[in-house]
Amino acid sequence: MRKLLSLVAAVVVLLGVVASDALAQAPAQAPAPKVTINGLVDNVTSWTKNLSIVDLNAGRPGDSEWYARTRVRPDITAELGTTKFVLGLEIDHTWGQTGGTDTNVCLNSGASACSTSGNFQRFGTTHGLDLNTDVQGVIEIKWAYTEFDVPWISGARLRLGAQPWAVTYKTSVLAGGDFPGAHFTWGITPGIRLNLTYAQVEEESTGTRDGFGRGEDWAFIGSVEISPFKGLDIRPIYAYFKADGTTSGAARQGRGGLSNTAAFFPSNAFQETRHTLGVDARWKVGPFSLEPTVFYQFGERDILVPAGFPNAGTKRSQDMSAWFVDVRGGWQAGPLLLEGAVIYTTGNKATENVRNPSTTVNFYQPISTDTSYYTGWAEVWALGIDYFNILYAQAAGLNPGVAIGYDKYGLFRLGARASYALTPAFTLRAAVNANWTAEKVDTDGAITAAAGITPSATSPGGNERYLGTEVNLGFTYRFAPGIAFDMVGSYMFAGDALGAAAATNSNTGVVSTTAKDPKDIQAITARVRYTF
Repeated sequence: MRKLLSLVAAVVVLLGVVASDALAQAPAQAPAPKVTINGLVDNVTSWTKNLSIVDLNAGRPGDSEWYARTRVRPDITAELGTTKFVLGLEIDHTWGQTGGTDTNVCLNSGASACSTSGNFQRFGTTHGLDLNTDVQGVIEIKWAYTEFDVPWISGARLRLGAQPWAVTYKTSVLAGGDFPGAHFTWGITPGIRLNLTYAQVEEESTGTRDGFGRGEDWAFIGSVEISPFKGLDIRPIYAYFKADGTTSGAARQGRGGLSNTAAFFPSNAFQETRHTLGVDARWKVGPFSLEPTVFYQFGERDILVPAGFPNAGTKRSQDMSAWFVDVRGGWQAGPLLLEGAVIYTTGNKATENVRNPSTTVNFYQPISTDTSYYTGWAEVWALGIDYFNILYAQAAGLNPGVAIGYDKYGLFRLGARASYALTPAFTLRAAVNANWTAEKVDTDGAITAAAGITPSATSPGGNERYLGTEVNLGFTYRFAPGIAFDMVGSYMFAGDALGAAAATNSNTGVVSTTAKDPKDIQAITARVRYTF
């Protein structure tokens, strides 16, 4: 953070010198203030079978759930001319108490009571409304930022504070969700725009003296948007991620038995530098659209070599080299929209143990996705109508919306979706996706939320690649002002690559050995959304 503040100070001084004449001008009369509130309220109910949200066991029979919840997401915007402040709030609760307490917030109960396994809430929610519905500490702060025109730079805007990422055209291919920091955008000419984003991931502050020894972690993303003619936008992108020791689980997931913990990254002396370079583009001509994204990722990180490998107990550097390709396209004819997707990420072979620093990491790692990669295209392999339901939700390295891949093994996906508007108020839609890993999975390994798939000690070879095929059918009915009713049914034919020798419940720690034979997944979801 100190380097950032020094840079900001230098920029301010430079602008002051350039603008000495402008300061002499009388300030314009302030515009009238305006405050607006907009957002959404979702009421959702879902029935699922074999989704493995908590137990991480795709082979356990009878794993089913039916629940309901409410999400409230209001944004309060205060504006003075082109300057604005946005406060985004969020409330997520289940209908009925789901844990030992009705909130995740520790209220006068002590650290030991807060850490007991019985206090967890349903995945995605912060509390459960019980009888009388009085729950404390339920409002989350999503956004709290100020955005304004940069003085003396025509067409430039600066956003400071907690804010949403705005670095790619596709959602969460590199960084999605929210972050604290700064975002600068400048329309240099009508066809060229510069974007610079700085995110403070972790703050060391005074160092180990303040009790936080994980280090100074941050990210920078720069891009230039080029629009040579109407309908074509090309965005070359460079991203840099820096981490000291253990870092945010959004940026580094446990995979291949290597967890994002002090066991492998014990102090801020263990550093990671990760570079991502590529292009995101979109092209629309008549009824056709094409959206290609290609990234190459490289860098290195220090890990503590575990027992059983050469130089055990010492710090060693590990290289990273990975590719990510996501190409989507569409064709529209009146009320009919057809879309397709081809996705590929590189991975490591089962015999390449990523706990060994001599093994190059070949799986792609986004900075943050907020579990939103491929959202809207699936209900099991991505967030859909019930955006709290996704395969392996609590194991980030296996969660397809977070890891953009399956553990260390990469991903190959073919997807399609279609929608047909029977009337302006009623739309039918369908989707299908088929999934494989880029490298064969060691299904004799053991699954945990923290470390992903730990290779088998006796037979660490790959034997399966097919993950499964998902089919969805649903509709949207807008039957009142601001109200939309969505309903979708899903069936996922499970592939053998989802199997494992053992799986651990992410909340209770119970180990199950019934995970070898993956079961098909079914889901039915209904949602009433009010948008205001």
